[in-house]
Amino acid sequence: MPVRDHRGEEGFTMIMTVIGVSVIALLVLVAVTAVNGDAHLTGRDLSRKQAYEAAKAGIDEYAYHLHSNTAYWSECTEPDLVEGTPSALNQQGSTANRRAVPGTTGAAYAIELIPATGHEECDPTDIATATASMLEPLDPMKGTFRIRSTGFAGQTEASITATFKPSSFLDYVYFTQLETSDPFTYGEETLIKAAEVQCAKTIRDGRYSAEIIQNRGYCDVISFVHGDNIKGPMHTNDAFVICNDPTLGRNASDPVEVSSPPTGWYSTRDSSLHAGSNCSGSPNFQGSFRTKSPILIPPETNSELGTIAEPTFRFSGEVKICLEGATMTVGTGSSCTASVQYSGPFPANGVVYVANGTCSGAYSPFFVSYSEVPSTCGNVNVEGKYSKPLTIAAGNDIVIRSNLEKTSEEGMLGLIANNFIRVYHPVTLVHPKTCSGWKFENGHWVEDCTEVLTKYECTGNATGVLNPLKIEAALLAIKHSFIVDNYNCGSSLGTLTVKGAIAQKYRGAVGTTGNSGYLKNYEYDERLHTMEPPSFIEPIKSDWVIGRETTE
Repeated sequence: MPVRDHRGEEGFTMIMTVIGVSVIALLVLVAVTAVNGDAHLTGRDLSRKQAYEAAKAGIDEYAYHLHSNTAYWSECTEPDLVEGTPSALNQQGSTANRRAVPGTTGAAYAIELIPATGHEECDPTDIATATASMLEPLDPMKGTFRIRSTGFAGQTEASITATFKPSSFLDYVYFTQLETSDPFTYGEETLIKAAEVQCAKTIRDGRYSAEIIQNRGYCDVISFVHGDNIKGPMHTNDAFVICNDPTLGRNASDPVEVSSPPTGWYSTRDSSLHAGSNCSGSPNFQGSFRTKSPILIPPETNSELGTIAEPTFRFSGEVKICLEGATMTVGTGSSCTASVQYSGPFPANGVVYVANGTCSGAYSPFFVSYSEVPSTCGNVNVEGKYSKPLTIAAGNDIVIRSNLEKTSEEGMLGLIANNFIRVYHPVTLVHPKTCSGWKFENGHWVEDCTEVLTKYECTGNATGVLNPLKIEAALLAIKHSFIVDNYNCGSSLGTLTVKGAIAQKYRGAVGTTGNSGYLKNYEYDERLHTMEPPSFIEPIKSDWVIGRETTE
């Protein structure tokens, strides 16, 4: 476990030679005046601190009720409270209703409900009036609401304004529904079908209680290991599996959440996982570890974005999108210059949608080759640099073809695929051979071999591999994973840096330990606490979280 650097706070006094009684007297007078001033300042500071802590207690109380009842906000100042419990809720402009801070002598707080733009107060008549009067209707704060908590201590008061937003996939640098491999990585069709049933369970619901198919093995166990350092908040609807001492989160402000009780994590040597591992250990939680966290589930499809996108920015079949500042070019297939379908500024509402045509055939991350013939599936090949907000959604897969980097703080990119978000990784594929002896040919003895045209072997990385690779974006793979094509083939590709957020149903592989693919460097983009790419998809089931706090 890393050792924290507890730096000493040491002071020193410089002794000066003072000549003259008058000078000494002057110093004494100044010292006494300073001490008296500090004493008064300490008292003011104490009251200020008590008032601030009282205001914070008000925010905490409201968040507690909101967590217990996600519709609490819609009840305005009229929620059902435990009999005898004083309400601290007020409409904006009033602090008449106050509640004492438990365990203090005189500190109290009052909560004001700040109505949405254009409204005077929260209206609890019905859900429609509450929604209109409390939830902001327009981006960038759409769907949020605010409260102000004022703390009182003696004659001192302090206020904190908190903005609440629905819990989002963008709240986490790393989100999974299930901490196991995608069924498509099992390769064989019968195993894939069986894995779609057995491996779609959480550990708690029995993922490892039975084999995928009898005598064919259990679902994959994927663990966080020594050297893994996830730099930001995390969430899984499942439970984590740990080998040695991975570092999860950066500091106490990063939630590390699991939906599975009671402990929320397992060691790979736990016999119930059938991992066959002797690796033990425990996670190095730098973030605040929480169990029984609400389950977050995306909608079944991103098709809603197809209706949000303007007609000019709706495409079908495979395209390539090249980004340059606030402009983009959309070409057919895997080229931005072949059969250009659009070239110009980003859409006004920031949404691009690529729908499926006639789409058939299942993706496998193994033995992937890249055809020059455009697919009729809704696939998006994407690369480039961007300076404005943009969301690109695909009816099928998104393939990242090169670095994706922002060139301004305004730039924010969302990539949402119904199936996979893939990293382009070309490899050399050959057909294996079967040999049955020797034959005399063209004056020489050669092996008598025949290529097996129904199978492939990988001999290594091919021209065009991305080494290293940097992705600055929020990624959401709704039904499958964020994954590297041919991740198990070729030599190491260096580091895959993702600055933003990764959300996926199954945990996708980006390489194999020390042999192929990438090392991970995942870092949260702090802007996602308060900003998001245009119309980014939210969970079906959602808690409320504090997106921003400001002190007055």
